[in-house]
Amino acid sequence: MSILEPYAEEQSATERLLETSWEGRERRASERELLVEASAAALFVIAAGALLLVGGVSGLRLPVAALLVAVYAVVGRIEFPVGAGFVVPTQLILVPMLLMLPPGIVPVAVAVGLVSGTAAECALGRVPPRRILSAVPDAWHAIGPAIVLLAAGSPRIGLGQLPLLAAAFAAGCLVDLAGSTVRMRLAGVVPDLKLQMRVIGLVWAVDASLAPLGFLAATTARQGFVAILFAVPLVFLLWLLARDRSQRIDQAHRRLKLVEHERARLQTAVRRLGDAFAAKLDLTGLLEILLNGSLEALDADAGRLTLTGGGAPPLALTAGDADAVRVLERVAATPAYPIQVGEGGTWTLSLPMRVAASPRVVAGTLRFVREGRAFEEDEIALIDELISKAELSAAEIIAHQAIRREAVTDPLTGLGNRRKLATDLAAALHEPSPSRPSLLLLFDLDGFKDYNDTFGHLAGDALLARLGRKLDAAVAGVGAAYRLGGDEFCAHIRLDGLDSDAVILQASAALSESGAELSIEASLGVVLLPHEADSADHALQVADERMYANKRSRSTARSQAGEVLLRTMHAKQPELDEHSSNVAELATRVARRLGLGGEALDEIARAAELHDIGKVGIPDAILNKPSGLTAAEWEFIHQHTILGERILHGAPALRPVARLVRASHERWDGCGYPDGLRGEEIPLGARVVAVCDAYEAMTANRSYRAAVSHDLACQELVRSAGTQFDPAVVDAFLTEIENAGEERELDAAQSAAAHVRMLLSVGAPVAS
Repeated sequence: MSILEPYAEEQSATERLLETSWEGRERRASERELLVEASAAALFVIAAGALLLVGGVSGLRLPVAALLVAVYAVVGRIEFPVGAGFVVPTQLILVPMLLMLPPGIVPVAVAVGLVSGTAAECALGRVPPRRILSAVPDAWHAIGPAIVLLAAGSPRIGLGQLPLLAAAFAAGCLVDLAGSTVRMRLAGVVPDLKLQMRVIGLVWAVDASLAPLGFLAATTARQGFVAILFAVPLVFLLWLLARDRSQRIDQAHRRLKLVEHERARLQTAVRRLGDAFAAKLDLTGLLEILLNGSLEALDADAGRLTLTGGGAPPLALTAGDADAVRVLERVAATPAYPIQVGEGGTWTLSLPMRVAASPRVVAGTLRFVREGRAFEEDEIALIDELISKAELSAAEIIAHQAIRREAVTDPLTGLGNRRKLATDLAAALHEPSPSRPSLLLLFDLDGFKDYNDTFGHLAGDALLARLGRKLDAAVAGVGAAYRLGGDEFCAHIRLDGLDSDAVILQASAALSESGAELSIEASLGVVLLPHEADSADHALQVADERMYANKRSRSTARSQAGEVLLRTMHAKQPELDEHSSNVAELATRVARRLGLGGEALDEIARAAELHDIGKVGIPDAILNKPSGLTAAEWEFIHQHTILGERILHGAPALRPVARLVRASHERWDGCGYPDGLRGEEIPLGARVVAVCDAYEAMTANRSYRAAVSHDLACQELVRSAGTQFDPAVVDAFLTEIENAGEERELDAAQSAAAHVRMLLSVGAPVAS
């Protein structure tokens, strides 16, 4: 370390202390500082009053005192910034006061001079009012010399008393040091002692240099006190020097602030450059960095970036002052090269942007507005270069995004694929609030293989694409749809305030399609997240198990029912099959109206479809007899429900259905057959089938009578409610039949919705 380095360190520390004090000139004093200043002022008044009482005013000449106080008021406003305070050349007048006035009155005269000068500055708006309070304790430096001279007997000081005067000067310095240090510490300021002593040393050196001049002025003024005015030119010279120094410091301070501002902007630009590396695969992030970085580099008031084309929605980013942004929004033209326009002291700069993206070019504009100064050529060239680099990066980002979209998109339907689903599920399960419920719905199409084999793969692909669009539309706004491969679809739905039943039914209905030559439905597995799974793999596993369990249940019941119906169709007329299908459709709708779902709904539908299966054992002559039946023939008819039960009992999956078929001709009043059950003894499903069967029978043509109208059939049901039929079922039927256009939901969806509703109602715990 060279010998200059310690000095350089001390010098920079002094400069920092000076800058701190310079910044604090306009700062409002805290309550603590005001309290300290008030206390110091009160103590000074007490001390000065005591010295005045001790020394008295003997020998005081008021004109001399008034002149000295006036000059002191002027000198006291000349301040040279040094360290954390100021050097005031008061020794020019303090020394004459000590020589020409009684020592006991000098502190009071000094205080009056300081307060008068500060009050005048305050009236002119140059200093804050708090400086008037501080002016009183600033007079403490006069206490020390007054005490020394009073102790020496207030002698007439000449050249022979220079040692006494030096002692008085030293006493003033020590009292001033002690007073200022105590005041600073009580105010909460604890400066570095070594640095503070160095600053105080500078102050004492200035005072020691001015004290002899004050002595000479006082000696001259003894022959005529007006001679003290000969010190005024020197005071004016010091004022000029102090004013020039203060202006230079103020100018340097402003430049320093400007440098700090520029440095901060450069640091921010460097940080944004780092952000750009981190956001290299995020187009919006890159453009925001370009906009904000350019805005800071230009020190502009506002910036706006617009981008259109490339098959993406238009993008508009803004930054900066809102009023300045509105100026840019009024500039609509898209330039082919950088254009700068100045009007009324406001300058706008427009630069074109062109991203060579596929399949179409993305074009845009970057605009800036700045008040007071035009954009320089080097600034425009810099931003133009940044835009060129951003264009290359943006093109790469768009290409990467296209590849990423293809990697997570099913090419046939445009839905997300299995990889996309896994990513979305993992994000949902690990978000900050994972307790928010959501549904995972897994579908597998039933009957798609037959459709594909019948109509060909092109038609099958068209069907998959059509169903995918329907599912995507069904969950739009509440979730996302996916195709996992083959005929397997999936949906992930957020349940924030949604009706889970409606969501499940709507998604399930989207994957069903029927026509003259096709019937496509979907088996369904539902998982409530995070209640039933804690990971994406776990959720998919549970949904897959439930979906295939639903598929097996549906295929078993339907295959066995199909075999029975096949035998029935071989034995009876084709119209019997049509009648059973119509009854099954009506019974399903009425049962759902009554609040039934799941397996109970499925059993009613099967029972309605097979309720006449026992008629395979009834001779055609009896079934088609146009005239009335004999008692023996009625006995045959009454046996068909028992025969139907026996046939269905042969299929294990249809045994619950067999019970409903047996009771499908019981009456509410107990007069039915074969068991004479009454009221609630009759299974609800059988009561539903009975009403629907009666309506279908009345409104269809038979060999022994013609069909009746819908209104007459409904009137007959109402008339028979409470005797032949359950009144509640009749009411549900009539309500449902008036809504014949209502959309038909899937049974599996009803069952799944009931399961989810149960979990939500009991508040199932999160899976572990």
